[in-house]
Amino acid sequence: AESFVERYRSQLDHDVTATLEAVSDAIIPWGLTGLEPFSLVHGDYRLDNLLFPAAGDGVVAVDWQTAAIGPPLRDVAYLLGTSLEPADRRTHEEAIVAGYHAGLVAAGVTGYSAERCWDDYRLGLLQGPLISIIGCIYATGVRSEASDAMFLSIVRRSCAAIAELGSLDLIPADIS
Repeated sequence: AESFVERYRSQLDHDVTATLEAVSDAIIPWGLTGLEPFSLVHGDYRLDNLLFPAAGDGVVAVDWQTAAIGPPLRDVAYLLGTSLEPADRRTHEEAIVAGYHAGLVAAGVTGYSAERCWDDYRLGLLQGPLISIIGCIYATGVRSEASDAMFLSIVRRSCAAIAELGSLDLIPADIS
């Protein structure tokens, strides 16, 4: 986070840098929080890693280099928190997460409340700055205006969601 802020300091407002610092401080306890239920997680589930076949049948995810076992709402949070403008995210996220939960229930998942699903979504939002900063700072490709703009928009959007939804409040202070 420190390297990212240093690189883009002139393009980041105080709220974003403060959120990045708080996320950086919380990343280890976050990684130990809310680990169940778990599933295969893409880790970088954003629009430019999704292909939509011309026939309109489903979606294909590519770029699986950050795949892991983890809380499934991390991918949902990453997609919404990084791909949508904050106003659009605010308008639609509750219905999307509720629809995701309804899909889990319809598939036979039991013992996983809608409230827990919502909190897991809020926790999952920290995936946005984590993966984006790592990708930005350690990318081997040539840095460009387009890549800078992409990383900045992803980090701004995810930091806005983290701050607005109180994601950091869900991380227990006594985990280390």
